[in-house]
Amino acid sequence: MSAYGKMLKKLIDFSSVKMYVAAETVGYDVSYISKWCNKDYLPSVKASSQINQKLSAFLSKEILEHRDPVQFSGAFGVQAAAEDLESVIFGLLQDSYEKSDIKGKKEKEPESAAPESGGILIHNSDILLYLQKDFPELVNTQEGPIEILCTLDVCLFLEHVLPNIPLPKDREVNISIAVDKEKLFRDKEQLFPKLYMYLSTHSSVSFSLCSNEKLKQANIILVQNRVCLLCSQDDKGKIITMSTVTDQIPVRHIYSKLKSLFTHSEILLHVSDPLEFHRKGYRTDFYAKNNFQILLAHGFEYLLPRDCWQGVIDTAMRQFNNETIALLVRRLEITWDEIFEHGSIDFFVLKTSLIRYMESGEIIFTDVVHCLTPQERKSHIQHVLNITAKNPNIAFYLIDDEKFEEKNKLFYMSVFSNRSKAFIKNPNRYHHDCGPFFYSILSDDMIGQMTDFFDWLKNSHYCKRYTHEELSAFYNKYSTLINRMIDLKRD
Repeated sequence: MSAYGKMLKKLIDFSSVKMYVAAETVGYDVSYISKWCNKDYLPSVKASSQINQKLSAFLSKEILEHRDPVQFSGAFGVQAAAEDLESVIFGLLQDSYEKSDIKGKKEKEPESAAPESGGILIHNSDILLYLQKDFPELVNTQEGPIEILCTLDVCLFLEHVLPNIPLPKDREVNISIAVDKEKLFRDKEQLFPKLYMYLSTHSSVSFSLCSNEKLKQANIILVQNRVCLLCSQDDKGKIITMSTVTDQIPVRHIYSKLKSLFTHSEILLHVSDPLEFHRKGYRTDFYAKNNFQILLAHGFEYLLPRDCWQGVIDTAMRQFNNETIALLVRRLEITWDEIFEHGSIDFFVLKTSLIRYMESGEIIFTDVVHCLTPQERKSHIQHVLNITAKNPNIAFYLIDDEKFEEKNKLFYMSVFSNRSKAFIKNPNRYHHDCGPFFYSILSDDMIGQMTDFFDWLKNSHYCKRYTHEELSAFYNKYSTLINRMIDLKRD
């Protein structure tokens, strides 16, 4: 028995856990754990650190629930307090692994989880390794745009699969995912924010969602012309076995069948571009309603004073060299004057985004990337105060994104809803070549969930509501600092 096996067996015995439970923790079959503990087998060098991290987290938790750290210190000849027990156990496992005779005794595990021609994966660790290493390599070696079809329900896919797959950020990637509508609309407080976060933090990837009524039994992830993954899952969505198909003839046949099913399924979330919005008059129809909820992740293009409009129109003419966009801007100028005079609007603005706007003056007005001059920004602020003084139905919610537990994790996309029509805008697309410009929300149930999403935001601890009086008081207190920030020259 190796030094590593002796240490692992001693830790398992001390914590009084079953060997199969430890095996589930690291994602290996119990036979592997048995070989490590009782024979001269060892985890591979490549996987050893990750295995020991998982084991130390699991064993420390079990020990603290049933034993005293003092007992542990005496049994293993170390000094371990409760707060550093995990790191101590990790050190013991790592040291014993290094002392073991690795040459000739290493567990023979493949460097690649699946053979190039395809195969079956049955161990959690192999499946994870394949998704993190082999699958991205297959995707990234494909020339041209990448199309991925996934019939694993998005609720499960977001939780267990997609976070493990590194996607390219400098290429066109289109992913179509099937959705269990009942599950999507049942979890009002958690799932939709997760869906939004994933769309937002993967803004260079284009996603489309459709109902899985025709696809719920397929359990397939397919990359066009590259690979098909046939997955079996448990009731929590965890993949328990995966078959890989890389022979191009069956991959093409499976793609053809899946593509047809996706095409004839109900679409919930659809990638749109500026041209589609203009042709269908989407914005004109959107602003014909009332009761707006608007989350802005980049600048603040609303409530512009009249002396700012001509500059936006001139920029539109320079960028697009046609009258269509300029005409749209002129129409919105008239439409918005009426909306903002009496309409009900909740604006959600990020603190960091607002600061960037004060410094740079950049807004994305429809599809026009425009920078307001320092004087125009000051005029803009004053006009916001004047409008909100006349219309008490306009409320501002400031999101302090510096309080987020994970920095820069959330809110890279803007959301627009009038409770009957909604779309998502991707500001990053106006500065990069990959990703969608817009997502059109085609499901009434999903639009209803967006309303719940805004209500969830209102009640979060990092969101604060500002009335006209509070806005005025804030500006009067910090106007000197705000004006200095605006006048600061940027390189």
